Amino acid sequence: MEQFTEGENTREEIKNKLRQDFDGKIVRKDLTKIKEGANVPVYVLEFLLGQYCSSDDETVIEKDVQNVKRILADNFVCPDESQKILSQLRKKGLLFCRVF
Repeated sequence: MEQFTEGENTREEIKNKLRQDFDGKIVRKDLTKIKEGANVPVYVLEFLLGQYCSSDDETVIEKDVQNVKRILADNFVCPDESQKILSQLRKKGLLFCRVF
């Protein structure tokens, strides 16, 4: 029986095949630590990272991580700020209340 040794070439081949077939669905788990107080489920964060951070270039990844952080900051609020957001939506006329 042949002994299998994992070398750098094998690792690169596997990574290239995964990127070719599953680009946008691969998530580097070390990037999930960017949550920084955003009250979002991990699967939402992983989805965003898969969509925006699917590169091997560290400078591109850093720029895309900043983009994900901006998306989280713009679209998610802490639960204790919920009444403040509802008030802002009412003032803008974007929240309609129906009374029966």
